[in-house]
Amino acid sequence: MYPILGRYGPFFFYSYTAVVGSGLLIALALLRKPARRAIGERWWHGVVLALLVGLWAGRAGFVASQLDYFRLHPGETWRLWLGGLNYHAALLAALGTLFLWTRVQAISFYRLAALLAPGALLWASAGWIACWLHGCAYGRETALGWMAADLPDQFGVYAVRYQTQLVGASLFLFLAFLIWRLRSRLPAGPLFWFALAVASAGRALISLWRGDPMLEVLGWRLDTIIDSLLALSAASLFLGMAVRRDLTHRPTEENDEPESWSRTD
Repeated sequence: MYPILGRYGPFFFYSYTAVVGSGLLIALALLRKPARRAIGERWWHGVVLALLVGLWAGRAGFVASQLDYFRLHPGETWRLWLGGLNYHAALLAALGTLFLWTRVQAISFYRLAALLAPGALLWASAGWIACWLHGCAYGRETALGWMAADLPDQFGVYAVRYQTQLVGASLFLFLAFLIWRLRSRLPAGPLFWFALAVASAGRALISLWRGDPMLEVLGWRLDTIIDSLLALSAASLFLGMAVRRDLTHRPTEENDEPESWSRTD
């Protein structure tokens, strides 16, 4: 709807870049104090490394899924500010990088990942808003209703569509608040898997109304299948941990000290 916010000489200021960048800064600012209290300044190292690997992996995944377009526009391949990231490639690459970094640093992966989960969900909410402005992740055409509006696709073609971007932004904002509230009630491991389960389930549900191009398997969108599998796997791991741990345990003040964040998953 508003892909370009302004032009400064030969440079364009893209709404996608502005919203995604702002969402990331807000998420990091909210996490800065608890992260510093937990593991000190070195939390930045792992987060920045995971972000860089995740962003480029997400871009590579997006380009691979849109090869026909990028064969004709090879100069746009590495222009992240134009928008276009593969969520699943970015997620798996970022989590894998964070896991390896915590192994090297002798820090609990679950505790750091659970600490970052609310900020990641908040950033995901910003990503949905960025797509609403840019026209990506648009909904299928439908009749008028409470969930529909006259919206464009990524090519600027208007039609009555499901408002998938605004639904996604609202859902992930709620999930960010929910996980933030649960962080003092659930141990880190179950909290991480619960956050991944509800986020994946939410994406799978929203994908049923999406109209942007996506590979299909037996008539189902590939992202619906992947998110559903992620949700089921994460939910199983959450339940598996739940039966082995006391989920009503509240961390003491001592458990919040940096020493307790040693590698004891």
